Amino acid sequence: MLTALGFCMMLAIIALILLRRISPVVAFTTIPVVICLLAGFSPPQIGEFIKNGLLTVAPTAALFLFAILYFGIMRDRGLFDPLVDFLIRRTGGKPLAVALVTVLITSVVHLDGVGAATFLLTIPALLPLYKRLNMSPTMLLLLVGTTAGVVNMVPWGGTTARAAATTGLDATGLWLGLIPVQLVGFACMLLIAAWLGLRAQRQMPVSLGAASSFDPALARPAPREHGLSPGCLRYWLNVALTAAILLCLFTGIFPLYACFMVGLGIALPLNFASLEAQAERIKAHAADALQMVMVMMAAAVLLGVLAGARISDGMAQALIDILPTGSAQYLHLIVGGLGVPLGMIFSPDAYYFALLPVIRDVAVAAGVPLEAVARAMLIGENAGFSISPVVPSVYLALALAGVELRRHIAYSFFWAWGVSLTMLAFALASGVVRF
Repeated sequence: MLTALGFCMMLAIIALILLRRISPVVAFTTIPVVICLLAGFSPPQIGEFIKNGLLTVAPTAALFLFAILYFGIMRDRGLFDPLVDFLIRRTGGKPLAVALVTVLITSVVHLDGVGAATFLLTIPALLPLYKRLNMSPTMLLLLVGTTAGVVNMVPWGGTTARAAATTGLDATGLWLGLIPVQLVGFACMLLIAAWLGLRAQRQMPVSLGAASSFDPALARPAPREHGLSPGCLRYWLNVALTAAILLCLFTGIFPLYACFMVGLGIALPLNFASLEAQAERIKAHAADALQMVMVMMAAAVLLGVLAGARISDGMAQALIDILPTGSAQYLHLIVGGLGVPLGMIFSPDAYYFALLPVIRDVAVAAGVPLEAVARAMLIGENAGFSISPVVPSVYLALALAGVELRRHIAYSFFWAWGVSLTMLAFALASGVVRF
């Protein structure tokens, strides 16, 4: 009875989210409670399930909230702008260099883990340069989107935060094992950029071939209202503060969510003297942070019910019983390998909060380490997030580049899937993912 209700609950949540009938917040907070009531659990018991779910999710939600606000302020102050401007000027108007620099710029800009912000910063800056050199905007979308997907596995990124919240693992520990995988993905993107850049260079008209015709002003971003010059002391204090946070990240001497909480507390008065200015900047970035945190806190209801009511255990055992003998230990690899096409059907919330718990319990029951399950599904899905019709920021990127969704998917799908499979194969060969 309980297992059947569990499958009905997960199918209802996934279907309603995919069909856009209700929002993830509504689905995660109401349907599990209704299922628990139908199963005979009392309101105090359900409340205890939810409390335990919130305790699991709270550190990851705090990390996401304060990291987004922190990087939003650093973006306002133009922390990465000098590096981006330097890289653009170094291209010299050569398509090969432009393609490679696109990957480099995206890898730096997307360190904040916010897809919409990355698209807003990179595409308007680089699109005039692409048009000037007769390079395809679809190439720009491929390089920016897939590189962002590789970088997106940082611990404050939305997907890693979701995976950590679902599995109860520490986001930093989950990510540290993925760094070599990200480096392989980054190398793949450089190779793709080199291939496409050389092809564009060969096709470039002779009249556009001279580097002397290149005007760097075409790609120079508009001045920021709150930007700081590298000649300003506060700019370098921001650099030092960010470096200190990253040092704590790699050494593990302080919890990462606490690093960003303290970092934000320092960054606000350092960069904006008045309380009104601080409140205004927080408000400017609150939408990005609050929307995801609301979904994560709502998902705590689902996760708490799955664990507390032992629904996920029953579902996992039922799936193990119907799978061919010995195949359960490979399920996370199969789903990870299909991550890019699955990501085009499942929204990130449905993928990590509805699908991952089921795969997690089946694989762990078969003896697979929990970290391996989370990493396999992260690696599989991330590379293709920018071609998913169910990711809202994709439509922002399409509008900025002036490209239709069908053209973007046709051009980028197999490249993104290839990068995903390459990273997953490396992770399996190096022991980052096991079965």
